[in-house]
Amino acid sequence: MSLRPCRGLLVASILAIAPAALRGEIPADLHLAPFISSGLDDPLAIRSPRDGSGRLFVVERGGTIRVVVNGVLLPTPYYSRAVDTSDVERGLLGLAFDPDFRTNGTFYIVYTGSGANGEILRRLVAANPAANVFAGSDNEVMRIPLFYNHNGGDIHFGLDGFLYWSTGSGTGSFDPNDLAQHLWKKTISNTTYYLMGKVLRLDVRNTTPAAAANLCGASAGQPAPYAIPPGNPFAGVANHCAEIWAWGFRNPWRISIDRENGDLWIGDVGEGSWEEISRRAAGDSGNRNYGYPQCEGNHPGRPSGPGANCPATTGTVAPVMEYSHANNRCSVTGGARYRGPIAPFRGHYVFADACSSELFIGTEGAGGSWTFITRASGIAPGYGTLSGFGEGENGDLYAVDHQNGRVWRFESATSDPVFSNGFDP
Repeated sequence: MSLRPCRGLLVASILAIAPAALRGEIPADLHLAPFISSGLDDPLAIRSPRDGSGRLFVVERGGTIRVVVNGVLLPTPYYSRAVDTSDVERGLLGLAFDPDFRTNGTFYIVYTGSGANGEILRRLVAANPAANVFAGSDNEVMRIPLFYNHNGGDIHFGLDGFLYWSTGSGTGSFDPNDLAQHLWKKTISNTTYYLMGKVLRLDVRNTTPAAAANLCGASAGQPAPYAIPPGNPFAGVANHCAEIWAWGFRNPWRISIDRENGDLWIGDVGEGSWEEISRRAAGDSGNRNYGYPQCEGNHPGRPSGPGANCPATTGTVAPVMEYSHANNRCSVTGGARYRGPIAPFRGHYVFADACSSELFIGTEGAGGSWTFITRASGIAPGYGTLSGFGEGENGDLYAVDHQNGRVWRFESATSDPVFSNGFDP
């Protein structure tokens, strides 16, 4: 993911989707409506605490979290901290609310620290969960080392109650140190790297009295402020980091959890020519290697890679959708499977390209195969436009435009009034 902080005017965005598209499932009047048009500085993500308040929280890359109440952006920040923004892929990157935030006030952030401080996961506990300005405790959970960019940095709670955290491989062209494939610690130029190019799965609601040697984010024998969930593939396996859930990614910039079935969706930003979307079904205990750097989507990655039959020759997991860098495309923004009030739209997976500003609408076909159509968003092409998606409490889907500092909402006259009035599926 690459982002350039700048500003520009946007016109109202309309998705002119024909009724016949996707078997007639997409309403003809589906469009992106302005939601927040001013007052935001480099927004990257939007999240709902799902606490019954209807509030939305917007992450600004510079280190601030803002609150939206009844469609109005409050002037006073909810929370701020110093973060490293020396590169456009650094800053405050992720926000996830504990499923019981309403009662325990707990949420988590991921950000990049200055210099070599790495990518850091923190736990915050609000003294008053209903307050619109944070006051409470703020503690580090763990950190991973970084290169300069390709950092990932998204976090979400799964339906299993565990925290999923995407991390980038962070290295040069096609990961010359193979960190995305490395399942243990690796020392490069006197720095030890670990947990890079992965999706991690953590039990942040429990602690570990004495960390095992394979808790890579903790000191062996010392207390750790998190635990390893049962089912992690390397729990108890020597010389393999127990935090790992899946691996073989370049820069899984934005991930999401399907609120209906718990599936994990991963948008992995490509390098050579291809961008990819991967899906890991909830409960799938099979192959967890998604191929990078040997593969890029269904294609050879590293020039000295396996050849034309990737990923078959590598035995890795293929993406469910991919697209090339044609037509000004350069950086996929992973989205969400729509479960909100627009009934004909439900079940489709929505994602975007942060350079062409195109929207992609994926649909599942027979046998679990996926195809997509593209539609113009109405947002001018740029370099870091559509940077993230987020769901409201009732499943409304929002798109965040980092470059222009705006938030948009998908709307249609076909919305189900039960959902629109606050029903949370």
